[in-house]
Amino acid sequence: MDLESQQQLLMFVTGSQKAPVGGLGNVRFKIQRAGPDSDNLPTSHTCFNTLLLPEYDGMAKLHERLHTAVRNSTGFGLQ
Repeated sequence: MDLESQQQLLMFVTGSQKAPVGGLGNVRFKIQRAGPDSDNLPTSHTCFNTLLLPEYDGMAKLHERLHTAVRNSTGFGLQ
């Protein structure tokens, strides 16, 4: 995963593209199930640094759906 993709994933899950002052070791990053396999995209709770993933039936589908969600995320829209 390239640096830009890593920053987009961090933004998708935490609401920030940058690591906190103490480093990424201080981020409590959680992954939680979000129901059975479906065509839904992953979601997140940025306040709790939680990534919600449906139980996709394969790694290819997981990769495609997560990539789509992260790539198209707009965050809070603040500048």
